[in-house]
This record gives sequence, structure tokens and C-alpha cells, in this order.
Amino acid sequence: LFPGQGSQHAGMARSLHVGEPVFREAFDRCAGILRPILDVDLREAIFPPEGREAAADERLRGTALAQPAIFSIEYALALLWRSWGIRPAAMAGHSIGEYVAACLAGVISLEEALAIVAERGRLMGSLPGGAMLAVQLGEADLARRLEAHPSLSLAAINAPAACVASGPGEAIARLEADLSAEGVACTRLHTSHAFHSEMMEPILSAFEARLRRAKLAPPTIPFLSNLTGTWITEAQAVDPGYWVSHLRRTVRFADNLSALAEGGSRVLLEVGPGTALASLARLARIETSGEAAIVSSLPHPKSGAGDLAAIHEALGRLWCAGVDP
Repeated sequence: LFPGQGSQHAGMARSLHVGEPVFREAFDRCAGILRPILDVDLREAIFPPEGREAAADERLRGTALAQPAIFSIEYALALLWRSWGIRPAAMAGHSIGEYVAACLAGVISLEEALAIVAERGRLMGSLPGGAMLAVQLGEADLARRLEAHPSLSLAAINAPAACVASGPGEAIARLEADLSAEGVACTRLHTSHAFHSEMMEPILSAFEARLRRAKLAPPTIPFLSNLTGTWITEAQAVDPGYWVSHLRRTVRFADNLSALAEGGSRVLLEVGPGTALASLARLARIETSGEAAIVSSLPHPKSGAGDLAAIHEALGRLWCAGVDP
């Protein structure tokens, strides 16, 4: 499972970059490819000197940097797991995380994926700012309330009672007030823009033009589609129009988890910073369709746990769940 934007933070995976050569080599390769595109060295942006973490966190909130940063960390983590003999039978990503799955599945080369992810982030960051609101309601309940707020979109369905609304800041504030008056729990997300909403419309044609220059191939490893909620088809994976719709339309991650649950016993490994997708998998009660182990590669940034200790513990948890490294 590959998390999306919002999971990034300064210092993520720093000790892996120091102590794990496979991770370092893969991440440095991504940073080298991206440096002329971003005019930024990701190593300096993500691993700041001591005392500069707050400034680096603020910089990483910017969409143009956040998306290539998240992709590069997750790609390097996946290669580290692969070097330990942990190979996915299937994959799922949340929004930008689906690009990591597509790259690992051979749909797109690393160089092309990084260029497209950087362009995606740049285009999204060029738009007027917006807001996103996490709401503890199911899809139908939130969709009904959004009828009174036509400028807002249902951006994500993350769990049976966890969705996200997205759109202009003023409209999000009105929705937040309405929900609070009803006693519905909701939380602003730390995003600069209204992802997966109408506010993305102005960049879609430019993004499609970039995608049409890319060479896309059928996936060699199954992965789930945020757009449909179920397994991606060969035709979708190689269609630039799919990836344009993927940017604009609702992230159906709860449906992705349901599709995984239908496969019976699973071991779910979150490959990225933090524990967001593991938490969503627990909310979805994926265990009900068979025993499932749910493991995160890296700790929550506020946990105080070290990255090396966390990923070694994750390796042990996988072994306990029957995975042979």
C-alpha cells in the first residue's frame, strides 16, 4: 500500500538513507533525475540540517515538491523491501501512491514516472489555493450534504465512514460549519489545494498532453485503481485519459480495500512514511474476509520511534505473519 500526499514530513526515512545502501542508492537515483526538473536536491529538501526541520516541513507542504518527494521515498522503500525478498502479489496506492504501483508494475519507467509526477505536482501547484475536509460520514451521507454546496466535490472515500470533501476554502468553511452544527466530526487537512475537485479542471488538458508523450505498457503486477475501486485493466493502465481522470475524480480507496478483502488472507504492507493506510485498512475491517496482517514500514512522525528500528520491526512482523524474507 503506497500512501499519498499529506504523509510527507521532513526527515522521513533519514536513517534508512544513512544506514541502508539499497534505499540510499534508489533514492539518490530519483533525486538525481529530479534535480534538473525541480531545480532542487531532494536530499537537502527532505533531510535538512538539525534545527531546520520546521522550515523543511513547510516547504514540503508545497504540492510541486511534495508529490515527487513522496514518490521517491516510496519507490526507494519498495526496492529495499524487494532486496529483502519481500515482493508484492498485488499493490494499491492512494492518489499519487498509485503512480509508485504503476512504476513498479512496469507501466511506466522510473525516469518517465518522475517527470510526470513532477509535472503533475507543478500543474496542481499552479492553481488557486483550495481546501479539503476529512468527514466521518459514509459516501452516500456526505454526497447528500454536498448537494447544498455545488462548488464542492467528493474527493476521496477512504473507509466506510471516512470521506473527504474538496473545493474552494470559503465553501469548505460553510460545509464545516454545517457539519459541526449537526455534530458530525470533521477535520481540515493540511493541503494547499483542493485535490480531486472541480478546481483541477483548468490543468487537465495540459496534463493529458504531457501524458500522451509518455510510453505506457501493460502492468506485470496486479494493482488496484483509485478511479474504479477495483483491479486496473491493461487498457486503463496504458490510456493517458485514465491518468487524467485519476487526477480529477474521487479516490475510491475504501473500494480498493474491499477488493483486497475478497482475496481472502492477506498481508498488507504500507510502503511509505507514516501509518495512514494501515489505519484505514483497520477501519475497513479487512480482516472480516480472512485473517490479515497489517504492517507499516515507517512510524508515525509524532511517535518518536526511529525509522531503522521501525522497518526492522516491520520485517519481523511480516515474518511472524508467514512471509519469508
